[in-house]
Amino acid sequence: MEEVEIVLVYQDNKYSMKVEDLTKSIADAIKEIVVALQLSWRDGGGNPITYHLGRNTGEDEEILRPRTKGKDQTLFDYKIKNGDELILIKEVIAG
Repeated sequence: MEEVEIVLVYQDNKYSMKVEDLTKSIADAIKEIVVALQLSWRDGGGNPITYHLGRNTGEDEEILRPRTKGKDQTLFDYKIKNGDELILIKEVIAG
């Protein structure tokens, strides 16, 4: 499978990222992005942080669900292609 280049948007910043394997699960892709951007899995108060991937469909933002009907979803399942813009969404879970 060929690699694609996406634009990742996170907190008003845009990053160009290469995706080598579109068949990797969404959960694994999120983990790799968080590590690549050196983001934390906990906030300053120790509360866990969850990240989601989304994309702008023109009218709305669509969240790329990691699992649907018991099956791990991949970027390939969402038909991500070269030049697509994905949004990294940060969610702090209060303790």
